Amino acid sequence: MNYFKFLSLLLLFAFASGCIYPDATDNIPVAGLNSEDLAKDLQNLTPNGTNNPLYDETGLEDQNKTEKNESTVYLVDSTSSEIPEVPTYHEEKTNVVYPREYRLLSVNLQRGIGSENEKIASEVFNITGKTSGYNIKDACDVFDYVNKHWEYRYEKNGEFFFDASQTIKEGYKGDCDDYSIVMSALLKNMGFNTRVVTATNESYGHAYPELYIGDDKETASEILRYLQGRYYYAENIWYSGRELKDGKLQYWLNFDWSGSNGYRHPGGIYFKGTEVIYYPNGLIEL
Repeated sequence: MNYFKFLSLLLLFAFASGCIYPDATDNIPVAGLNSEDLAKDLQNLTPNGTNNPLYDETGLEDQNKTEKNESTVYLVDSTSSEIPEVPTYHEEKTNVVYPREYRLLSVNLQRGIGSENEKIASEVFNITGKTSGYNIKDACDVFDYVNKHWEYRYEKNGEFFFDASQTIKEGYKGDCDDYSIVMSALLKNMGFNTRVVTATNESYGHAYPELYIGDDKETASEILRYLQGRYYYAENIWYSGRELKDGKLQYWLNFDWSGSNGYRHPGGIYFKGTEVIYYPNGLIEL
């Protein structure tokens, strides 16, 4: 059995089994990084699938917190940074013919995210009260709103995806792929860019969106510091990097529903598994 066929079967098995609803109290791995080292960490970020935490400034590493730590520093000087323009994709894999399952999943994600723009725009205004000029604050407002109303619903047919507008009409009910689609659709309507990551392990399959936060460490640093200030109870903020041919890194923020120490926030802990990444223009990365 070749590699692509094996991954295809694994992907289908995992999603047919349903995606998991992560335990928000899972232990967080301790890896030394505080906010003062953020710029250095971003510069040295290992690309392509490696993700890194941004820990709070206190340096506390208690992995079993059950309530807010009052000594955590709240960054009162945090500003709501602009989110960078949509990146240019480097089509490194255009000559690769992907298995049908991957191509079909990519098309279904694009259709679900791009449906009924008027309904999505109306919902963005309902959440943010704005029609333009969006920034990371607005993206976080969307994240908080969706997660406040989200009700996990197991889908027996793992190959069927609801359009984002349908998920909104039903009151934000669905599984991980529905969540990824509706979150991506809302952010796309605001002019931001996301990618959807599917991850499978020996037992489960999961899907989650990531938000593009730039290709320079200064911009990414500002956004991550805003998150650290807004979600002061977060034990860490997780993000990942993608290396381009010219050596530059693109930075992506985890926008999954899972969070650390019992609180959900952008930059929650990543689901661990074999990843396949789907971009809005149809590019697929293994």
